[in-house]
Amino acid sequence: MKSWRSLFACACLLMVPVLAAASDGHTVTSAAVADASFQVEPALEALPPLRFPIRDQTDVERRLFVESADGVVTRMLVLQFETVQPGSDFRFRFPPRPPRQFGPHVYRAGSYAYDDVAAATREPALEAARTRAALQAQGLRPPRYWHIARLARVSDSAGLHEAIIFYLENADARYPAGLTDVDEDGDGRLQADESERLWQALANALQVQTTAARDDTGG
Repeated sequence: MKSWRSLFACACLLMVPVLAAASDGHTVTSAAVADASFQVEPALEALPPLRFPIRDQTDVERRLFVESADGVVTRMLVLQFETVQPGSDFRFRFPPRPPRQFGPHVYRAGSYAYDDVAAATREPALEAARTRAALQAQGLRPPRYWHIARLARVSDSAGLHEAIIFYLENADARYPAGLTDVDEDGDGRLQADESERLWQALANALQVQTTAARDDTGG
């Protein structure tokens, strides 16, 4: 994974009792991201949320929305809300570079091809492995390879919360012999037109609206 993802993509939202809420299954709010609400495309099926700690630093709530065909996941939207664990000195500190405006906020943005099985094998307690297991528990077959558009931002001035948005599409048919043209972190590079297509697909799948902001500076 990218070095900045390795440093800051510790998935987390459970600052007990900080939990995301979904009033109708597709409208999601979170106390970890108090200045935004998320409206997910109805065609994507909402699955049960995942909640787990990442080491002794952060807690995560990971919301999954999927589309499938014959039991195979064809695309997925993931909303990931992160919160520093009480007593931890970890903080989310990264600039929105490269920047991308999405809804009312500016995020750090990236798009890439991703070997999900390799990531799950490498870190069996982290997001990839837990998400694959959750999909399989629902009778779904996740792909090995994804094309991904990813957005991340620190959602409070104290660095206690992070919001991450993933839009993923099944890319198994593109890589019969594995990823090609990989970067230094092992992720596949995408052509500019494919990246732009993913960003447009994300914009079609998710709307973000501003809500009254809360600046959480407590521990």
